[in-house]
Amino acid sequence: MTPRHSKTSIPLKRKKDDSESVLMKASFAHREGRLAEAEKGYLQVLKRKPDWGQVLNALGTVFLDQSQPDKARKVFEKAADLRPPNFPACYNLARLKQRENDHKGAISIYRAMLEKQPGLGEAWNNLGVAYRETGDQDEAISCFQKAVACAPDMAEAWNNLGVAQDEFNMIENASKSYRKAIEIRSDYTSAHFNLGISLQKLGQFKEAEEHYNKVLETKPDDEATRFMLQSLGTSATPDAAPVEHVRRIFDRCAGTFERILVKDLEYKTPELLFDLVRPYLTEEMNVLDLGCGTGLGAQLYRPFAKRLTGVDVSSKMLEKAAEKKIYNQLEVFDILQDWDFPQKFDLIYSSDVFVYFGNLDTIIRSASSYLVCGGIIAFSVERLEDNSMEYRLFPSGRYAHSRTYIQDCLRHHGLQLIEETKSDIRKQSGNQVKGLLIVAKKEVCGSHLKEKST
Repeated sequence: MTPRHSKTSIPLKRKKDDSESVLMKASFAHREGRLAEAEKGYLQVLKRKPDWGQVLNALGTVFLDQSQPDKARKVFEKAADLRPPNFPACYNLARLKQRENDHKGAISIYRAMLEKQPGLGEAWNNLGVAYRETGDQDEAISCFQKAVACAPDMAEAWNNLGVAQDEFNMIENASKSYRKAIEIRSDYTSAHFNLGISLQKLGQFKEAEEHYNKVLETKPDDEATRFMLQSLGTSATPDAAPVEHVRRIFDRCAGTFERILVKDLEYKTPELLFDLVRPYLTEEMNVLDLGCGTGLGAQLYRPFAKRLTGVDVSSKMLEKAAEKKIYNQLEVFDILQDWDFPQKFDLIYSSDVFVYFGNLDTIIRSASSYLVCGGIIAFSVERLEDNSMEYRLFPSGRYAHSRTYIQDCLRHHGLQLIEETKSDIRKQSGNQVKGLLIVAKKEVCGSHLKEKST
């Protein structure tokens, strides 16, 4: 018996050494980007030790690097289900769920991790991001505060805390958080940009300009930063806000949009606009919600719509709109692009969208060409009292339009103004924003059909 035992113990020792050697070679290949070789090595080790959490996690990261998230998820889940679970795999699984918009799944994993290791600053930060995406801003700000407490040198967490504070209208606190992020990482362009926005809200335009210029030192082609500088009157007024700037604004705030806009800013444009256009609505209309956002007000139009289409530049806003199950179709759409809808509309309505465009000629022309004869367009603008100007870009990064300009633009494209009213449309920095609500009808039809055909 003794010789047999001695004989079997030697191969076991060799296998152990071999696994470690294979793992070292696979890890080296992974670091050098030789992913196929790394995958082969990790799989070889796992054949012998299928529950080795460290290797399962490493294999999962290889799959991610190979753009194979389904395979990555399976091995991360296996490593996370071990007793004890592999913490790096849990973290990576949560991050993967966030990438796939399964924010509630990510929250569950981060919570379980933080119960056992409450000092993980990165996990608190990511948990805050997940809560923001689900619209739970109170939990988000609490998580970011814990993140900076656990990891005070984590610039990203300070920046995220600033964003959350900004959304709670805690502008001065947000500025301090952004400054802290910049103190940690002087070239942090996102924090410089965000601080510039906060300083504009506080009326500190000169310092805001300095931080925008810091961004442009690193990213000279950043259109959003250049636009915000232009909103300070540093150069000629552009025709419109850059599409990527608008997309980023609404992608970032999609989860909290309705709560902040409706409850905090007393936003009521959709209801006010609907009341104005209501006398002109009939049943079985083909309706376009232009810049639909999360679908605020869509339920008002649904009873009149045979088909309701929503378009928006922000895919994340459209995800929220889809949850309402009101629209027949939702589509990512840049209003300034060439329109290409399969049929014309009886009604096009747009709430709080034209404020991101100064020159409205392209939009009104496109809308007119896609209205049936007798069709209706209804929209809101911020009101510019000075009728000697067409439009003006304010430090808020939003445009205001004069009544005269709106009338001229409509008339030029065969649209007759039939309703208008002045109204307070929301709050900004505690003050009411003056708006103008417009309803117009397409009456000059033949010339625009001819224009479209040419």
